Amino acid sequence: MNLKVSFRKNSLFFLLITLVLFSCNEDFNTVGYDLISSSAFETERIDLPVFSYQKEILSDVQSDGLNLQQLGSIDVPNVGQSSAYIISQLSLAPKSFFGLYSPEDEMGVEDNIYAIPENEQVVSVYLEIPFMNNTRDQDGDGVIDSLDSDPENPESDSDGDSIIDALETQNGTDPLNTDSDGDGILDAEDTDNSGYEVGNRTYDVDSIFGNRNASFNLKVDELTYYINEFDSSDNFESPQAYYSSRDLYEEGYVGENLYDETYQLNFEELRFNYTQDDPETEDVDETTLIQTRRTPRIRVPLNADFFQRRLLDIEGSDSLKTTTEFQKYMRGIFVRMENPSDDIYMLLNFNAASIIVGYEYDRYNDNGTPDDTSDFTIDRNESSFVITPFKTINHLENALINPEINEIIAQTSGSSKIFLKGGVGLLSNIELLGNFSDGSADSKLEELRANSWLVNEANLIFYVDSNSVENWTSDALIAERLYLYKQKDASPLLDYFTDETLDATKNNADKFIHGGILEYQDGRPYRYKFRITQHINNLIRKDSANVVLGLVVSADITNILTKKAFLSGSSEEFLYPAASILNPLSTVLIGSHPDEEFESLRLKLELIYTDFSN
Repeated sequence: MNLKVSFRKNSLFFLLITLVLFSCNEDFNTVGYDLISSSAFETERIDLPVFSYQKEILSDVQSDGLNLQQLGSIDVPNVGQSSAYIISQLSLAPKSFFGLYSPEDEMGVEDNIYAIPENEQVVSVYLEIPFMNNTRDQDGDGVIDSLDSDPENPESDSDGDSIIDALETQNGTDPLNTDSDGDGILDAEDTDNSGYEVGNRTYDVDSIFGNRNASFNLKVDELTYYINEFDSSDNFESPQAYYSSRDLYEEGYVGENLYDETYQLNFEELRFNYTQDDPETEDVDETTLIQTRRTPRIRVPLNADFFQRRLLDIEGSDSLKTTTEFQKYMRGIFVRMENPSDDIYMLLNFNAASIIVGYEYDRYNDNGTPDDTSDFTIDRNESSFVITPFKTINHLENALINPEINEIIAQTSGSSKIFLKGGVGLLSNIELLGNFSDGSADSKLEELRANSWLVNEANLIFYVDSNSVENWTSDALIAERLYLYKQKDASPLLDYFTDETLDATKNNADKFIHGGILEYQDGRPYRYKFRITQHINNLIRKDSANVVLGLVVSADITNILTKKAFLSGSSEEFLYPAASILNPLSTVLIGSHPDEEFESLRLKLELIYTDFSN
C-alpha cells in the first residue's frame, strides 16, 4: 500500500538533487539529506514482510543478583500459573560482643566496676521487606501523581477544600484531607492544625498484581544451605550463578521455622512512638509522639528464641567476628507464601530488607555520682542490631501451561501468534524482511538497497490478539511494555540508544519514541509499535547485518542488563534480558502468518520513505 503526499517542484531543489545523485555511487551516500526538505518529494509508505517464530518455553533463568525479588502465586492470562519464593543469604557486620563489654570483660575487669555480667536477652525480632512505591510528583506540589487531581497543575486542589495542594504542603496540612487534624473544623476555617503530624505521608504502592486484599500463609524458615559467592568449579575465580529452577526448600535445606501465620498486606505508613516518656519534659508525654516512620512494607515478628540461641548466646564466638564466618554459620532464610485466598504476586525491594534484632542488657547506672557507689543501680538498657540480605535467589516456577503455546512453537513456517511472558517466560524471535533460512529476507534487502530511498520512518507493529482480551476489563493484567533486541547478544538496537526521551509521569515509559508501549483503542489493548528507523537505514545504506531480533516483555525499559538462561530441552546457555525476568505478566500478539480472520493484523514492518529516483 502506497501513501503519496502532495509536493511542490522547485528548480533549485532539483538542481541540488541532481548534484547529489550524480556524485554518489550505488551505496547512495546520505550525507546532505538534512539540507534538503524531503517534503518537496514524493513520500510513500510500504508494508514489508516479517517472519516470526515462537521459541520454546524457558526452563531456567539466572535469578541471583536481581534488583527486585518476586513472591506469590498468580494465574497469568492466556499462559498459566506462576509462583515464586525468596531464598536469601544473610549478612552481619562483624561483632565481637553485644552490650558494652566482651564476655571476658563481663567476668570482671580490674579497676572497672562497670564491667558486670550483662545478661543480654533478645526481646524482639522483625523481618521487614519494603514494597515498591510510586513517588512521581511531576508538578512538585507535594502530592504524588496517582493521588493528584491534576498531576500537571501545581495549583490543583486534590481534596477540594479550596486550598491548593502546594500551599497545604507548604503550610503543613494534608492536601488529601479536608480536615487534617480531625478536630471537626475544616482546614479552610481551622486556625490551629497543630494536632496534625506534618510528617504523615500517603503512599501509592505498586508492582503488586492480583488481589491486594488476599490473605495467605506467610512462612519464614531457616536456610541450611551455604550459598557460595564464587564458583568452586572455576577455582573460585568467577561469581557463582544460581538459577530459578533450584528448589532448595524441596531439597530439604530447611532448618527451624521462624514465622508461620496467616497474613494480609498493609499499605499504610508504619509509625512508631517513643517507648519511654522523658521525665524532664513534664508537659509532653513522648510516648504519644512518633519517633520513627517507615514506608509501607511486609513486617513480621520472627522467633526470638532462635536468634537468642544462634547469636547472643555465642557472644565472642569466631562465627560472629567476620562476615564470611557469619554466613557460613548462619546461612540464610526462605520467605515463602502458601494457600493464598486469591491470586497475589509481588515485586519486592528485598535488597532493602532487614532483620532488626532488639535486645536488653544489664549495665551499672552511677546516677551521676561516679565516686559514690552507694547509689549505683543495675538497670536494663535497650539496644539493637540489623541483619541484612547478602546474596538473594528467586525460585520461579510455572504450571498448567496453555497447550496452545506448544502448538504455536511447533509452527515452522512462521507463527500465527506470539505468546510473551516474563519470569521463566516466553519469548519470540523476529526476522525482518522475510525468512532468513529460505533466502527471502536477503532478496528483499538487496531489492531495497538497489532503490534510491531515504527511509524517513520505519515501524515494526505488533497487534494484540483480540481473542486474548475478549473479556477485557480495566483491571485485567497485561504486559504494558515490550523490549526488542538483538537476539545473539541481547543488546538493544541503535534506535534504543539514540532515544533519550523521558516520561516522568508514567511507570516504565521512557524511550517512548522507540516505543514498545501498549496502545489502546476504544479502551481495549490494541497494539505495540517500535520505531526502528536507524536500524533499517543501517541495513539498507551501511550494509549492516540483518540479525535475528528477540522480543520479550520488560519491567524496566532502562535496564539492559542480561542474565543467563536456558530453553526447555536445551543445554545451550544464552543471554536473556534481566528486565524480562522481573515482569510476571503476559501478552498475546498476532504473528507473521496469522489465521485468515487476522490477516489484516499481520505482523508488519512499515516503511515511510522518500523516493529520490523520480
